Amino acid sequence: MTTKMGILGGTFDPIHLGHLVIAEQVTDALGLERVIFVPSGVPPHKPASSVKASGEDRSRMVEVAIGGNGKFCMDRIEIDAREAMYSVDTVPLVKGRYEGDEWYFILGSDEVSNLLSWKEPDRLLEEAYVAAAARPGYDISNLDHLAEALENYHRIVPVECTLMNISATRIRRMVSEGESIRYLVPDGVYKFIYDRGLYDAGQGRERKDSEACLSERGEM
Repeated sequence: MTTKMGILGGTFDPIHLGHLVIAEQVTDALGLERVIFVPSGVPPHKPASSVKASGEDRSRMVEVAIGGNGKFCMDRIEIDAREAMYSVDTVPLVKGRYEGDEWYFILGSDEVSNLLSWKEPDRLLEEAYVAAAARPGYDISNLDHLAEALENYHRIVPVECTLMNISATRIRRMVSEGESIRYLVPDGVYKFIYDRGLYDAGQGRERKDSEACLSERGEM
């Protein structure tokens, strides 16, 4: 029997329900035995300053978010490396740490459409199928430019998912401005963010409460 495994990478700054929905629905659609969440340490495509929470905090949030789901686990390989790692290098290392016959690297369809900007995308596709999480009815012709450029284009597998309009960038902004992020992240992640004071949590709430108080007193 073929054992199918998935890898879901990202900064997870913070992990949110959109990530979890994609992982769950791809698992169900492809019959994956397990999805391995791989938080990035130093993301090669982003300035280091754009990652707001530490690697330890981000990995802890992933652990909290996936706890209780026996098909989800986390690997710290990129966090512990403490240097920039590209997916094409991470995937074979992760494969060497787990038992699996068939591997899927999970990406959103928007990320897949930019695959030519990644390091050695054809070699990445040799290492693993790419599961392209797409909205129902997504026009696969949006990936035609990849078919012309990639020898292994046939290893891109579209998977219909309920994609949620949630972004980590927006969540961080909402926290810093004192807006509620409840139900955008798992309850445990919500508590962790505010307990740790991540993304100016607490300060934004205090600022918003102060402005509301001034408004009630007619001082704004």
